[in-house]
Amino acid sequence: MRRFLKKHGGLLYVGALTLVVVLALMLSDEMPRVIESMSNLDARWMLRAALSITVYLLLRAATVQYYLWREGVRISPLNALNVTLIGQFYSAITPSASGGQPLQVLTMRQMGVPVSTATATVSVKFIGFQLAFMLTGGALWVTHIQAVNAQLKGVRYLVVVGYLINAALMVLVALTMRKSRAVERMVEGLVRLGARMRLVRDAEKTAAKALAALEDYRGALKRLVDRPFDALVIFLLSCLQVLFLMGVIVCVYRAFGLSGTSAGDLLTLQLLLFITAAFVPLPGAAGAQEGGFYLFFQGVFPARHILAAMLCWRFFTYYLLLLSGLVGVVVNSIRASLAGRRNGDDV
Repeated sequence: MRRFLKKHGGLLYVGALTLVVVLALMLSDEMPRVIESMSNLDARWMLRAALSITVYLLLRAATVQYYLWREGVRISPLNALNVTLIGQFYSAITPSASGGQPLQVLTMRQMGVPVSTATATVSVKFIGFQLAFMLTGGALWVTHIQAVNAQLKGVRYLVVVGYLINAALMVLVALTMRKSRAVERMVEGLVRLGARMRLVRDAEKTAAKALAALEDYRGALKRLVDRPFDALVIFLLSCLQVLFLMGVIVCVYRAFGLSGTSAGDLLTLQLLLFITAAFVPLPGAAGAQEGGFYLFFQGVFPARHILAAMLCWRFFTYYLLLLSGLVGVVVNSIRASLAGRRNGDDV
């Protein structure tokens, strides 16, 4: 049972929370209002929201394929998409999206990509996306300061905390670019802490693997710095990913037939919410994202629409990604099973 909960705990948490929300909604007085709001949605804008998520996934797959190509490794567009979908699924069901990268490395290894190259790929992709949403969020905050001040009067400190956490992560990334015993000691300390908490079985073996991964990570950063054109391409692809993912809120807003808030203001609030809630240590930042939506958009959506708007927005930005990722997981499992059968026949 302990092993089962460790493996599927994130998915069970998301499922249980979703069930609680659905039941609470069905038993509340809000259900008729939600049904009425959703019955009048503009299907064209809902389709655009789905298209926006699709383009976001394709851009992430393109980033994987581009970096591997520049490293001298070729995989098909479908394989790159499958790697992306698997990463989305495991990121959605693990705290702080921590499970996506290791499973992407494993999937690429099954495709014949060397582990060091696969590790570098997910590392570079993560760095590009991190920089993109930090810089884009900062730029939009400055250029749409009036909307931020009007909508986030009492919760701006949460955005600041989110930025500080993300900034600390970027500092940590910068520190890993040079070989430092202090960073290695920090990694070893985290492994020992995990061992004390019984999250790690073999501390010595885990520390060795973590340091090896750190070395791959460092190598990926150095190679990217030495190839500024590739760094620029990956950064631009990441900026597009951020805009298409965040653009869902514009589609949801318009689907309710609302106007008065500009697309720029909506993107700014959505991006700041993402920065604030991204590293909440729960699968999919569940609870923080929903609560944050009310805090950030209560002055944008009328009271009669805000619950329905939150449900629509969460479906596209989380559940649709989760379901798409599940397709990738199933496809990969079928392929692995068929490959195992062929190998058995050959034997």
